Amino acid sequence: VSQVSAKEKLKLLAMESKEDRSLKDRREQEALYFKLYSRLEVQEWLLKDSVRNKAYREAILNNKAFKNKVVLEVGCGLGMLSIFAAKAGASRVIAVDGSSVTEYASRIAEENGHGGVITVVRGKVEDIELPEGIQKVDILICDWMGHCLFSENMLESLIFARDKWLVRGGLIFPDSAQLYLAAIQDHDQDLGFWHDVHGFDLSAIRRRCAGKALVQHVTTSQVMSRVYLVKSLDLYAARAGSAAFRSFYDLKVTRNGQVHGLLAYFDVGFSKSQRWVSFSTSPSAPWTHWNQTVFHLEAPLPVQAGESIKGVFGIQPSAESIFDLEFDIYVDFEGKEKSVTNKQSFVLSSALQLG
Repeated sequence: VSQVSAKEKLKLLAMESKEDRSLKDRREQEALYFKLYSRLEVQEWLLKDSVRNKAYREAILNNKAFKNKVVLEVGCGLGMLSIFAAKAGASRVIAVDGSSVTEYASRIAEENGHGGVITVVRGKVEDIELPEGIQKVDILICDWMGHCLFSENMLESLIFARDKWLVRGGLIFPDSAQLYLAAIQDHDQDLGFWHDVHGFDLSAIRRRCAGKALVQHVTTSQVMSRVYLVKSLDLYAARAGSAAFRSFYDLKVTRNGQVHGLLAYFDVGFSKSQRWVSFSTSPSAPWTHWNQTVFHLEAPLPVQAGESIKGVFGIQPSAESIFDLEFDIYVDFEGKEKSVTNKQSFVLSSALQLG
């Protein structure tokens, strides 16, 4: 019995050690994440996205719903959206961010005459407490969307704040999002280089590159199919873990040619604005910093108008990295020239890590 007990203790210690390492890795990744967002060039990049900023401005400014309300902004950055809320008549705005950029946010609020309304709090929204005297908020603002909608998984922070602090009947800006798929024509990935590098086979690198989802700008001339809705979110009802799902898709081909990959983009809506406000990251819409996300197929599909590319689109946040999304994409295609049934796996990593 004592031997079994000793083994169990060793096993428990090993499990605890693994959990400690995992927690340490996550904390280190979070520290890196907030360090990246403290860089002013990243904040400048966001502020130069005119589509993003125009949508939030139109949804918040002159919106009577903000009059005399308490507002919480999750992930405030330099605090521009909080300033919109203050100008719209909010009585109190709590601007929360985990990065050191909060130092600038406080100064900016003060220098623009809103220091008495806006309180800037540094910390993860999951770890902070609201200022003294405030138990609930009337409105949540959050620019939570990442590449392919769910990259960086900030949706979880918004849901946490909603469940903990938003009053019954409170408002969320934005409050809806939809993720779409389409088939596209693109250039072939030039991965043959890795087969022979100075006489050595580096195919392991080729396989890694083939499994990377790419963030790039796609034009409408590249789209080869109708779009298909794979996920719709109501931010008042979305539950934790919404970034992990599987969805069937059916892409109706609209013209003859070659399909080199699948494209993902998203739309976002603000239903509680004075008039309906929304924006899209579609190839047919004006440019945004999110661009589009592309999944290259192992081999091009020769398609004809009227044919269908069907399958299952699976997505989940990476267990290894808070930056990454993992995808399993099943493709089932029966065309006149070619039939294909296969599965490919992809990883989407935040471009900010490369900075």
